[in-house]
Amino acid sequence: MKNILIFKTDRLGDLLNISAVIYNLKLNFPECKITLICSNYNKSIAKYYENDLDIIIYNKPLIVFLFKNYLNLNKNNFDLILQLDGKNHSYISSIFLNGTTKACIKYIKRKKFLNKFFSVSRPNFFISNFFDKNEISLENYNLKDNHKFHYLNLLKKLNIKIFSKDHYLPFNNPVNQSYFSESYFLFHIDQRWETFEPIIQNILNEKILFLSKNNKIVITSNLGNNKIFNFLKTKLENNNNVQIIESPDLNKILSLIYYSNTCVSSHSGLIVHAAAAFKKNIIDLVPPSINNELDRWIPFNINYKRYDINNFYNFDF
Repeated sequence: MKNILIFKTDRLGDLLNISAVIYNLKLNFPECKITLICSNYNKSIAKYYENDLDIIIYNKPLIVFLFKNYLNLNKNNFDLILQLDGKNHSYISSIFLNGTTKACIKYIKRKKFLNKFFSVSRPNFFISNFFDKNEISLENYNLKDNHKFHYLNLLKKLNIKIFSKDHYLPFNNPVNQSYFSESYFLFHIDQRWETFEPIIQNILNEKILFLSKNNKIVITSNLGNNKIFNFLKTKLENNNNVQIIESPDLNKILSLIYYSNTCVSSHSGLIVHAAAAFKKNIIDLVPPSINNELDRWIPFNINYKRYDINNFYNFDF
């Protein structure tokens, strides 16, 4: 293969989650040119792959994007087009671009209408006919085997050898952003924590206090902070074993992950998947209702633990 096109126009963690696809394509076809169509949102993580990829940023509306990029994209016929983001604009773009083989993720969701269940497919039946191969992701969170879905399955269906299932992030110049010389627990508190019952913030505070007796702790927030982070800051800012870091930028949060020992979050995609790339211990604190859903997105070959957000104080971190 000489030319490969990948669509991944969603979030930071989602792009990291296909890093094994990029890595295996490069190992199978070391001389090929890979073009990534990313979003304005995840372009900041895409830049770390600039030595592996050519990057094009998708901007709405679709018709304008195709008008600006159609000739450039079709200059050389793509040997393979991979639609990996499940976005309608990416499915439609794939139809109009020249590709010898086209493959996609096909999402199937059960919906209820008038007391009857029916399945909705993305892409729909018409668009599906333009793709040669697909990997089905069943968005049915009552299933116990969601872990069977993975992007790498699509490569297998294309007879592309899998050399590694590990996440891959070429982050070459980390700088320790913490004043702790030894490794630490990194707690990332984003806005998702505001959706939990108020008692959760007290449990979290108690857990961090307990851990800080024998461990160093770094607590970070999303850009702009949130109420739970500010609560912890008030409670813990005078604790010598706890460092509070507000609104770190991407390079800073990646460095903090790199020098940590264990990363704790409520399934923050960037934290989980960057931690997997750096081989860190990962702890997810999430509602039981999304357990089966998350099984589809857990990286391979890492020390990963998941606890009930309503009852994690007594669990061993």
